[in-house]
Amino acid sequence: MQHDADQSNSLTTGADSSAGPVPIVRTGIAGLLMGLANLVPGVSGGTMVLVMGLYDEFVTSVADITRLRITRRNLIFVGILGGVAAMTIGMLSGQMAALVTDHQWAMYSLFIGMTLGGAPLLHKMLRPMKPSAMIGAAIGLAVMIAIVLTRQEQADAELVDGALTIRAAYGTDLFAGALGMSAMVLPGISGAYMLLILGRYENILGAIHEAKDYAVSFGGEGDIAAALSVIIPVGIGAVASLVGLSNLLKWLLHHHPQPTLGVLMGVLLGSVIGIWPFSGTTTPGEYATGAALAAAGFIGTLALSRIKA
Repeated sequence: MQHDADQSNSLTTGADSSAGPVPIVRTGIAGLLMGLANLVPGVSGGTMVLVMGLYDEFVTSVADITRLRITRRNLIFVGILGGVAAMTIGMLSGQMAALVTDHQWAMYSLFIGMTLGGAPLLHKMLRPMKPSAMIGAAIGLAVMIAIVLTRQEQADAELVDGALTIRAAYGTDLFAGALGMSAMVLPGISGAYMLLILGRYENILGAIHEAKDYAVSFGGEGDIAAALSVIIPVGIGAVASLVGLSNLLKWLLHHHPQPTLGVLMGVLLGSVIGIWPFSGTTTPGEYATGAALAAAGFIGTLALSRIKA
C-alpha cells in the first residue's frame, strides 16, 4: 500500500504534479493535440493528454476546480490546456475535416503512431507491473473492443436514418451529455461515436447549428426553443459527468494507481482498433506510407512527452 501511495505522487513526470512551475510549453502542446484529436472521429482528446504525461494533473486540476478548490496553478494549467484546444478546434476544423475526408488512412496512421507513443510512458509509470495492472489492462482493452463493435453497428444504422430533425429526448440527452463529456476526461473514447451509439449525434449537431444561427442573426433565424430543448439537458449531463468522473478518477489514480493505470494502458492500446485505417483494398504503397506516418507519430510523441518546460 505504501508503494502505491508513493507511486500515486509520481504519475506524470516523476515528481509531485503540484510541485514546481506549470510546464507551460508541454501543456500548450497537449492542448494543441487535444484540439486536433477532437476534430478526428474516433480519436480521443483525453488520449493526447495521457501521451503527453499530463493526465494526472489534468484530472486533479479539473476535479479540484469542480469542488471549488481553485488555485493559481490549476487555473493556469486548465486555462492553457483548454484555451489552446479551443483555439485549435476553431482555427483548424475546416482543414482537418478536409484532410480526414480526403486522406483518412494517412491521418489515422499518424494518430495511431501518436497514440502508441504514449505506451512507453505508461509502462514506465507501471514498473514494476503488478497482476492488478495486468488485469486492468485486459479490462480496458476488452471495453474498447466492445465499444468499437457496438459503434460500427450503430454508425451504419445512423447513416440510413439521415435527417437532421431536432427532436427532444430529455433522458437520453442527459445521458448523451454525460457520455460526450467522458471523451474529454477518459482516454480512448470518442465523444462523437458515443453520441452515434445513442442515436443523438445528428440531433445535437442540429441543435447547435440552430443555436448558432439564432445568435449570429440576433434572433432573426434559427429555432432557439427546439435547440435549447436539446442543448440544456446535454449541458446538464456534461457538467454532471465532468464533476463526477474527474473526482472519481482523481481518487482512483491516487489510491489505486496500478489497476487504474492498467485500465488506461488497455484503453490506449485498444483505441488503435477504432481508428485502424486499412482494408482489403489498401495498396502496398499506402501500407508503406501509413507505416512511415505511424512511425513519425510515435517518435514525435516520444519526443514531445520528454519536454519538461
